[in-house]
Amino acid sequence: MLQAALHALGNISGETRSENKIMLNNDAEESLQHLIYESASKSPKLTPSGLFLSVLQQDAEVRLAGYRVITGLVARPWCLMEICSKQEIVNIITGAHSETTKIGMEAKYNCCKAIHWVFMSSSKLTSDPALTGIAEKLQEAVRRGPYLARKLQEAQPVVMTADRF
Repeated sequence: MLQAALHALGNISGETRSENKIMLNNDAEESLQHLIYESASKSPKLTPSGLFLSVLQQDAEVRLAGYRVITGLVARPWCLMEICSKQEIVNIITGAHSETTKIGMEAKYNCCKAIHWVFMSSSKLTSDPALTGIAEKLQEAVRRGPYLARKLQEAQPVVMTADRF
């Protein structure tokens, strides 16, 4: 049930709409924000960022739905601030090891791209020195792509050769 509710919320929040049509009308936006904050206040997590983190720590199917929700909601300044307020959320979304399926990697990448795009569109955030690390992590994750191409790494020997005199 949680998974279906999150997918529905992802659709409502605009995850499936084009970038210029993500936002709803003013009344709907206000209702959506109220719904998120009210739901968070009634949960043990108390804040939307706490709820987002909790969802991203669930199993793969719930995380996938969570990525969709964040992808849609992050276009709203209040949601972007919630995401940036928890380093753990940024670490999960930009991390290289949480997803193993193609659909999971792509959903996570789309989420990361959406956060990066909104973040870089905000002169207030990009000029904040406290958020430089987040900007760099997002940029690196977007650069790596959905399938997490690694930085050029030097080959490491798996077997050590015997010491010779």
